[in-house]
Amino acid sequence: MLPELENLLLEADGDTLTIWFNRPETRNALSDAMADELASVFEALPQEPYRFVVLRGKGGAFCSGGDLKMFRSVFQAGMPREDIVTFNANFGRMMQAVRQLPQLFVVAIEGFAMAGGLGIACLADVVISTADARFSLTEVTLGIPPAQITPVVIRRIGASEARRLLLTAQRFDGREAHRLGFAHFVEDGVEALDARLASVLADAQRGAPGAVALTKQIINASAELDEQALVQFAAERFADAMLGDEAREGMQAFAEKRATSWTSSATGKAGGAS
Repeated sequence: MLPELENLLLEADGDTLTIWFNRPETRNALSDAMADELASVFEALPQEPYRFVVLRGKGGAFCSGGDLKMFRSVFQAGMPREDIVTFNANFGRMMQAVRQLPQLFVVAIEGFAMAGGLGIACLADVVISTADARFSLTEVTLGIPPAQITPVVIRRIGASEARRLLLTAQRFDGREAHRLGFAHFVEDGVEALDARLASVLADAQRGAPGAVALTKQIINASAELDEQALVQFAAERFADAMLGDEAREGMQAFAEKRATSWTSSATGKAGGAS
């Protein structure tokens, strides 16, 4: 069951859940409360029926990074060191929950994607950005390291470019984010971003939900298992799928030259909503 929220908005549309950062007055800075809420949502999602999860920001900004007012008023105002360690580790665990999502996870960026916000975007299966969005890994300019996001940035764009951006805090726009590999699509404006998002989700309807979840498991295992263990892990997932209902339906639909049940039901829901 999804939790009650104060700093996020949830919008359900058929098999898609959109999570909105909802602190536009701070350009959606990540406060302690917002991070806790985000973790609670991501931890609940594997038990929810949604096929697609989209993360966006209200007020024309995706996320401006950590809440610096909170850092000063809470962390640097007498909070014990061990509590600060726990907070930062909890952010890392929240990112682990994102990584374990069985659903297709899409991030749509406009305005700002800074620091921890950019780190979360690095975990998305698909990232769409406007061309004028502004990106930066700003932590070192504030006297702190990008602690939990460093590994995911490296995995996203490679060690060389990650080192440059993590150590220099250089700013760049959506087109450069696309060139670097942070974003898969870059669009001229929010209207085009929305159209691209709709197109990506429409294409993704063809994928069986269980097969998508298993594929994400194999993708994650590719970074964790040695070669021999990965061969066995992938073979086990393949066998699980081949003997399951989705594969039987997929093979039968192909032989009969018809849409699969998961595609046709999604199309039907979309038609009914209009």
